[in-house]
Amino acid sequence: MEAVHNEEKNPGLKNLWEEPLEFQEEALRTYYKVTFVRNPLVRLVSGYRNKIVRVPKGHYIDHIQEIIANNYGVDRALSWMPRKAFRPSFEQFVEYLIYTGNAKENYHWAPFADYIGLCGSMRYDLIAQLETSHQHIEEMKKMVPGLKDIPFPLSRTEKAVDEYSSEEVTALAFSNLTETLISGVYRLYEKEIKLLGYSLIDDQEFPFLRQQMFI
Repeated sequence: MEAVHNEEKNPGLKNLWEEPLEFQEEALRTYYKVTFVRNPLVRLVSGYRNKIVRVPKGHYIDHIQEIIANNYGVDRALSWMPRKAFRPSFEQFVEYLIYTGNAKENYHWAPFADYIGLCGSMRYDLIAQLETSHQHIEEMKKMVPGLKDIPFPLSRTEKAVDEYSSEEVTALAFSNLTETLISGVYRLYEKEIKLLGYSLIDDQEFPFLRQQMFI
């Protein structure tokens, strides 16, 4: 299961759009279709930690250099080196996404409501929340017997990679933002929050759903 994000480890794993059109139509009609959603505020912080704070590569370096250029000038951005330099703060990262409109260009922090077609023609058999993934995985195994013996990966907290949960880190990250930036983030994910029923950062139910919509 962990090889989904690593094409080198699993070169035979394809995206549906890479298959012939006839196969795509058959799969959409007959396959059991699942998507997992996550509180967008937690996903935003997770994307920042994973793609900006930890050793970045590829086009993420371009994002960082743009943030640095916006805050410290072009010369400082051009001299920035991934493995030896500081990282933009979460506040600078959020400002960059809100004021440049680049939030929708990367699926790690793009609003999911549009990105995965929740309002489009895709008809999912199960829309599950990551926060209660174990419960939904058991439901999937009942519907798809072939999944019964497949091990699903643990979270970073469960594997003791991170001392604090994503939710705790998210609350801490947002505590350093101004009200203006927090409002900007809420507007960015407004459709997703309302459609999926997720709670906001100051809600006592955070990060879970306001109501159990998909169970």
